[in-house]
Amino acid sequence: MANEAHQESTSDESPVFTDLSRALKAAREQKKLSVSDVAEQLKIASSHIQYFEGDHLDLTQLDPFQRGYLRNYSELLNVDIKPYESVFPEVVDVGSSLQSVDLEEHATKPIISIAMMRILSTLAVIGIIILLIAINV
Repeated sequence: MANEAHQESTSDESPVFTDLSRALKAAREQKKLSVSDVAEQLKIASSHIQYFEGDHLDLTQLDPFQRGYLRNYSELLNVDIKPYESVFPEVVDVGSSLQSVDLEEHATKPIISIAMMRILSTLAVIGIIILLIAINV
């Protein structure tokens, strides 16, 4: 079985992937990056990095977010994790009935702009005042 080459068995029969952990740690150290540097670059908690490099890494127990963190971490370090992806837990495909929304509303332009409306209103008021003055004289 292909997975046997990549995992060791612990006393509780949970597979441990120490060779991947060591490869990740060695690649990080070779690039002279600290755990906090990597965590900051990937915008994840340093505890995730420590888990990925630790002696108890169990790929069969990773949730979808952790798998994503591990993929991003391995890409940052140029470590190939494709041989290990076969042991990731099955992902349940979640469908969605959401439909995309056009973010740009195509509003029609008004016939008269707000500025033009102000000018016309001002002229109308002035015209009414002049008319009232002319009638009273």
